[in-house]
Amino acid sequence: PEAVDMLREQGFRQLPVVIAGETRWSGFRPDMINRLRPTASAASV
Repeated sequence: PEAVDMLREQGFRQLPVVIAGETRWSGFRPDMINRLRPTASAASV
């Protein structure tokens, strides 16, 4: 219940809520998920 209250206070109104570093969003967002995926060149370093 405390986490739900915290997320509501931050303005989130739908699930899922994704928090990845400084990036935050709610709802199913494949476009945002793809932005988090490392590129092939960065992954091999």
